[in-house]
Amino acid sequence: MAAEQDPEARAAAGPLLTDLYQATMALGYWRAGRAREQAEFELFFRGCPFGGAFALAAGLRDCVRFLRAFRLRDADVQFLASVLPPDTDPAFFEHLRALDCSDVTVRALPEGSLAFPNVPLLQVSGPLLVVQLLETPLLCLVSYARWGPRRSGGGAAGAGPGPWRGPPPPPPRDLPTPRPARPRLPCPHSLIATNAARLRLIAGPEKRLLEMGLRRAQGPDGGLTASTYSYLGGFDGSSNVLAGQLRGVPLAGTLAHSFVTSFSGTEVPPDPMLAPAASPGPRVDLTARVEAWLDGVCAHLGLGVQEPHRGERAAFVAYALAFPQAFQGLLDTYSVQRSGLPNFLAVALALGELGYRAVGIRLDSGDLLQQAQEIRGVFRTVSARFQMPWLESISIAVSNNIDEKELARLAQEGSEVNVIGIGTNVVTCPRQPSLGCVYKLVSVGGQPRMKLTEDPEKQTLPGSKAAFRLLGPEGSLLLDVLQLAEEPPPQAGQELRVWPHGAREACTVRPAGVEPLLRLWVQQGQLCEPLPSLAESRAFAQLSLSRLSPEHKRLEWPALYQVGARPHPQLALGPSVPTAPASLSSSHRLRCLISSGPWWTDWVREDPRENHAWGAALGTR
Repeated sequence: MAAEQDPEARAAAGPLLTDLYQATMALGYWRAGRAREQAEFELFFRGCPFGGAFALAAGLRDCVRFLRAFRLRDADVQFLASVLPPDTDPAFFEHLRALDCSDVTVRALPEGSLAFPNVPLLQVSGPLLVVQLLETPLLCLVSYARWGPRRSGGGAAGAGPGPWRGPPPPPPRDLPTPRPARPRLPCPHSLIATNAARLRLIAGPEKRLLEMGLRRAQGPDGGLTASTYSYLGGFDGSSNVLAGQLRGVPLAGTLAHSFVTSFSGTEVPPDPMLAPAASPGPRVDLTARVEAWLDGVCAHLGLGVQEPHRGERAAFVAYALAFPQAFQGLLDTYSVQRSGLPNFLAVALALGELGYRAVGIRLDSGDLLQQAQEIRGVFRTVSARFQMPWLESISIAVSNNIDEKELARLAQEGSEVNVIGIGTNVVTCPRQPSLGCVYKLVSVGGQPRMKLTEDPEKQTLPGSKAAFRLLGPEGSLLLDVLQLAEEPPPQAGQELRVWPHGAREACTVRPAGVEPLLRLWVQQGQLCEPLPSLAESRAFAQLSLSRLSPEHKRLEWPALYQVGARPHPQLALGPSVPTAPASLSSSHRLRCLISSGPWWTDWVREDPRENHAWGAALGTR
């Protein structure tokens, strides 16, 4: 499957974005003659992030881009030869050179979908060796981070556990040492989108939210992805210019304190003249008009004309000359009330005299809520005093390490804040740095596979599955249901027995509507339908969130959304999934045999005396 002429595809993570044990398992599959066996994996998470009750699915576009570009080049194979045992059969490396994703099929939740625990975000099927190699990169792209080489020409392999340990041997003399590429650093996807959605729910629909965290992100890729998926999750725009260029994210920006402090007040603009906005009248010296307006502003505010900082005023004039239609002021470089505010008003009124309207101010320190209230009051009195009614409603933007608690305060009823810029607390997800997705084998050769483990919460649900969302009469969300892929889908108006997660018994539901959740995006390496644009995915995410009940949207102690399964011994999330009786030794090996059809399971252990206990747990004996 060749990558299209796509600059993002060419920059996508390379095939060595993986853990070392993926390569060692690949060698094991190949040596066992199982490389081409058909297998299916599911990528899902076990618990919603941030203590909430939902997540937003994101990262599908990057996953598809990765699959379309997946190909091990000579430098990749040479590097793997240097870290695998020196006696590895050279034919294995020839097999790796021929690998691509032309036999891979992907079903997934559309980007922007509500996602819940145990429901697959991705189903990936294809040759066992290939889909195993995809585990780590897909987890990185969907769940938390992507790092690895910028090109597929080198870089360190992952340090995952595997049979080959210790420092790698030096490369063979006839293979050139690959030149390491610059590492790609973490970039969250679903986690960022979910975090942004939570922040949007706190802010409400009226406040504008801007992502301003590029300088705080985990490297360039982290910054680009944070800007992209915070927009998908509900933010209105970003300061990240690259996100605007590559992903179409709306851009927004003001100015920094460094711009203000760079002016001393002695600078003379090369051209201080500004023409009226809408008429062919004579050009006016803006600097002179600002000084004239400053007298009236200071008199109104009870300040001396010497109190506002000259350099700050010069900076505002310079910015206004550059952006007369979009003038904004950063007020807290020196003193908001005694300098920033009067200087801004003098420039805004001088522009207003010429038919321009300033667009707003920004605060970056202090009690943002209180200052916004005070500034709005000043805007109202100045607007009335100088007969410029537009001034009272100009935008007040705030920033300064805003977290969920401060956001809730700024968004409260009566707040005069209009725009909220958030950086660190959206791009780094400090409350939970990873979504914790897993990628588990569910079938090989058409036969179900299941992981039991010593921890019941880590048991997997075997077999190829379909997922559906059951709806109430008004389109409300009732619960998500997993079932075998070959079973007939649920029907609206028909009773359905479902075993909810953690329940002690099945329940009966009669949905008013049924929505299939997993769509076919890639079949045998070919894209089945165009991927939605970022704007379309963002709109879908907001629509999805609007259907979620208030109880499930609560950010603290929300009601848990139910996920259930059709009651089968292997495909239930409740007690019908067998757990090892306490009396059984964990040293005994377990293997799953399918005896009378795919859902009649006989659990066979080495000690025949234990067969009865396992059969009783399944209800098959």
